[in-house]
Amino acid sequence: MPDASLLTDDIRALIGGATPLDPVTVTLRAVRRSLEVYLGADEAERRAARLQPGDAVPGYVIEALSSESDTPEFPALLPNSILISNEWQFERPFRLGEQLNVAFRLLDIAERFGGKFGYSLDFRTETEFSDSTGATVARSGRSMMQYDAAVAGGDGEGGA
Repeated sequence: MPDASLLTDDIRALIGGATPLDPVTVTLRAVRRSLEVYLGADEAERRAARLQPGDAVPGYVIEALSSESDTPEFPALLPNSILISNEWQFERPFRLGEQLNVAFRLLDIAERFGGKFGYSLDFRTETEFSDSTGATVARSGRSMMQYDAAVAGGDGEGGA
């Protein structure tokens, strides 16, 4: 465990600010990538081939769109990180071919002292997708934890 909190004033100042990212387009490539994860390559290709510009696409395309955006890196305050949760909220479906504006926000950082992972930091973020009118289409929330496996309990990976 560090001798003092790693959450300095400079780190805390990152909380709440929105970072505009490059626009993303709901492409057939992103749709195929998403469908392949859930349906396999052949079925993904069949379903994608039927789509026309303007058609609604499955919500999980949000992950492919998120990975096509260069989100700002968290400060690497501890050497290891793990995804804690993902959550999605949709106001309406994404449409094939539409261009979306993307904004990234660091919502919160919290410290945890003790537990299986020892001293750890939890980062909550949000990526917001909005259309050309500025209306929110969807949000992707993510929680990540940073920790030091060398001092974590159990097997060094946070396990018992």
